[in-house]
Amino acid sequence: MAIRGGDDSSDWLDYYVPTGALDKAGVPYWDGRPFYRSAVLDDWLAGVGTATFERAPFSLGVIGWEVSGCTDAATLAGRLPQERGIGYLLPQQEGLLYGAAND
Repeated sequence: MAIRGGDDSSDWLDYYVPTGALDKAGVPYWDGRPFYRSAVLDDWLAGVGTATFERAPFSLGVIGWEVSGCTDAATLAGRLPQERGIGYLLPQQEGLLYGAAND
């Protein structure tokens, strides 16, 4: 789903996979943490984001349960938060940095 930002916002591309589809594919998506957190699923989505970045660079990617609009690239100023409840794909000079959720 594409979300067009206003004058003081940016454009977003929300990509999601319904949990029913994950069930059918046999993909584990919940490991007991709140909001269907799964390192396996997060890493898979980070791979999708990385492949997307190679064709269509972006300023920030966020990975997790309902993360659209939770932060922006300007707020992060090129740095990953130390404690991360969500995953981040953050462009750096040497390439795309993936900071997995760690709390």
